[in-house]
Formats: sequence, C-alpha cells, structure tokens
Amino acid sequence: MSKDSANKQVRLRLVHIDFWSATKNSFIVALTVSLVLAVFNIGAWLLLTVLGVVDTLNGIVSSIIGIDFMGLTDLMSFPSVMIFTVVQIIANIVCGTVLGALGSLAFNFIARITGGIRIAFTND
Repeated sequence: MSKDSANKQVRLRLVHIDFWSATKNSFIVALTVSLVLAVFNIGAWLLLTVLGVVDTLNGIVSSIIGIDFMGLTDLMSFPSVMIFTVVQIIANIVCGTVLGALGSLAFNFIARITGGIRIAFTND
C-alpha cells in the first residue's frame, strides 16, 4: 500500500443540519449540564452549611446592621436551595434546547446563502 492511498483526503460540504436531530442532541446536552449543576448546587450548599460559612456571614451582617438578621439563614435553607436548583434545571433545559434548535435553523439559513461549510477528512 502506497503512502498516497493511505493518506487519501476527502472534501465534503456541510449544507444542512436536521432540525429534530439538533433539538434532541441539544436537549440531552442541556439535561446533562443541568444534572451536573444540580449536584454542584447541592454539594456547595452542603459544604457551606457543614463549614458554618452561612452562620458566620449571618453573624457579620447582624453585627453590621445592629439587629438580629436571619435573612441569610432563611435564604440558604435546604428547601430554598432545592427550589432554586429545580428552577435552574428547568430554565437550563428549556433555554439549551431552544438555542440548539435555533442554531440549526440559523445554520441552515446561512448555509443556503453561502453554500455551507467545506470539511476535509483524511484516512489515517
């Protein structure tokens, strides 16, 4: 086998991205990112609670304003953090899926005008 046939190069042009394929893929990516962020949110809350950072900050704010301020402790309670996490998951999934779908539509529109993207593949 000669070196020329082993390194044969094929040039293709990408002119269309399937809308439903892009939507499904962007949904899966958004879902994965959302689950990672949810685990991070819960882990950060657990770490800050165990280390006592929330109580320390609450004491600093109370000493600055001169009254017993429990707002930060209420804000950083587990139910509040879980509500924030669920809202973040829903928003991330919806926005990520919509952006992926709109990106495929935008690419298809632009590729119709410009002729697409030229891609070269080699056989190693």
